[in-house]
Amino acid sequence: MDDKQQLRDQLPAWLHEHGYPLNRSFGCLNPAHEDRHPSMRYNPANQTVHCFSCGATYDLFDLIGQEEGLNAFPDRLAAARRRYGNGKPAPGPSSYREKEPDRTEFVRQGAAGRRAEDLTWFAARGLSADTVERYGLFVRQGRAYLPVWQEGRCVSWCARALDPAARPRYINSPGPMGIWGLDSLLTAGQEPLAVCEGIFDALSLEQCGLRAVALCGAANLGRLTARLRGLNTPLPPLILAGDGDEAGRRMAEQLAAEVESLGGRWVALTLPEGCKDPNEALVRSPGALRQAVEQAVREAREGCRREQEQYEQASLAGQAAEFLAYLDQSRRRPVLRSGFAGLDRLLGGGLFPGLYVLGAPSSLGKTTLLLQIADTAAAAGRDVLFFSLEMSRWELLAKSLSRRAGPGEDAAVRRILQDGLDRPRLEALLESYNRECGCRFFPMACPTPPTPSQVAAAARLHRERRGSSPVVVVDYLQILAPEDPRASDKQNVDRAVLLLKGLSRDLDTPVLAASSFNRESYGRGASMEAFKESGAVEYAADVLLALQLSAFGREGFDPDREKAADPRRVDLLLLKNRNGTPFGRLPLRFWAAANRFEEDLSPAPTAPAANRIGRRR
Repeated sequence: MDDKQQLRDQLPAWLHEHGYPLNRSFGCLNPAHEDRHPSMRYNPANQTVHCFSCGATYDLFDLIGQEEGLNAFPDRLAAARRRYGNGKPAPGPSSYREKEPDRTEFVRQGAAGRRAEDLTWFAARGLSADTVERYGLFVRQGRAYLPVWQEGRCVSWCARALDPAARPRYINSPGPMGIWGLDSLLTAGQEPLAVCEGIFDALSLEQCGLRAVALCGAANLGRLTARLRGLNTPLPPLILAGDGDEAGRRMAEQLAAEVESLGGRWVALTLPEGCKDPNEALVRSPGALRQAVEQAVREAREGCRREQEQYEQASLAGQAAEFLAYLDQSRRRPVLRSGFAGLDRLLGGGLFPGLYVLGAPSSLGKTTLLLQIADTAAAAGRDVLFFSLEMSRWELLAKSLSRRAGPGEDAAVRRILQDGLDRPRLEALLESYNRECGCRFFPMACPTPPTPSQVAAAARLHRERRGSSPVVVVDYLQILAPEDPRASDKQNVDRAVLLLKGLSRDLDTPVLAASSFNRESYGRGASMEAFKESGAVEYAADVLLALQLSAFGREGFDPDREKAADPRRVDLLLLKNRNGTPFGRLPLRFWAAANRFEEDLSPAPTAPAANRIGRRR
């Protein structure tokens, strides 16, 4: 057997030295693989380690080359001979007992045997005797030992070779390497805390009066962010103090993104010119490092102060001036009329910002009524976004034109779209409509149904482009595309209602939406229960309206006969009004062919009390 094979057989020794087990999985050693679930194992049959996730396979020479930055095989072979070329056979797996060593006692004994020349070596790294004593640093067999403490116990250590030419330069205690200074994270409160890559960097910042933690390896970045997510208190402001190289920049970017996602604050430590890390800065220019630390701490504390002021400003007392300005703006803005004086009276003057939901069985004119209200709003000077999920923009326009045609004109939608009116008369209607409201009416006819989020995004984009919040109309709720295709229909309608409610609040505008009734309610009349299986409509809507045939509940009621009448007599029922009269009824006449509603001022027989308005019992 040649010495290359003998050396390859020393892989278990390398794994043991670096704290990796031989009989269970461990984190992948491929630097490009962020192995969140240990997926690499030792294979004694061919003396390699193999990752079952990314497929990486390494032998001893690969690992030594990766560790020491050696690319050529002769260099890797020479390094292996230097480290394992004593001819001793590799110990078998049974010789490695997965027993937790008493690291705390080991470190205490090492610190007790500290010599004056040891302090000299640490002093050359910028560390004072007090820092060496405080953190239990010591030198043993040509290596400086840097313990990682947690709750008064040494959980791991890193030993660095005093001779820069010695290999391996770093040896860690068996098992996973802990995060240095983790206790500081758990007890920092709102005091700034630095995050470094190496222990010497953290010690350097601690000596400048700044509490610090050190990752002690890229794998610990995920462990640190998990700790941040698990804190039961607000995150302390973090000072990112990574090395001034590409790896340090990547660490800072990842950590900054994580902190921002948790609502935390961070600032970057600006190292003195020409220094690649905090320890080099401490050695070369300690005064400049202290100034950089003081500047970062000031920025962090100033950020905390501003954030505290903003939080206090969020109280009602802090928003008093904004409230008065809102009232002044509301008074200057005319109330948006619906076009139906009776409905405006029921609503306390007209349409105010909020979510209005109109429900009805099929063929009672939900779309027509919403379109008529939308045209009234546009004629009053308000932009309107009308999301039609069942009708094209030309059908909407034809319905509006047919409503404006005079008595006796056959202006049904089908006539306008198929045969057309007399061309001069049609052009006159179109010119009149566009002059009064067409220039402010934006039909959002969609080839595929949008999601509620897309409706909200379109409304916000309209405000940016036009400088004012539009009235938003959605026809209708149940055929909006689901936000989550895996959720139930009811859950998706719940989500849609809440998003539209938030849109009305954020844009300070009326949002009107049509809603279907559940089928069980078709024979029971309009009531709040009719919305029950449609999600959270009855709870989230500010105003709940419903259309119902006026003759419903009377003796001899025949729905087919009532629907065939021209005009149809229907009631617009107010079932809920969060900020005004909670219940009411407005009789209407509906000319289906002309797509027009009018208030019905003629007396009508009174329906039984139980059927006037479907109150929830």
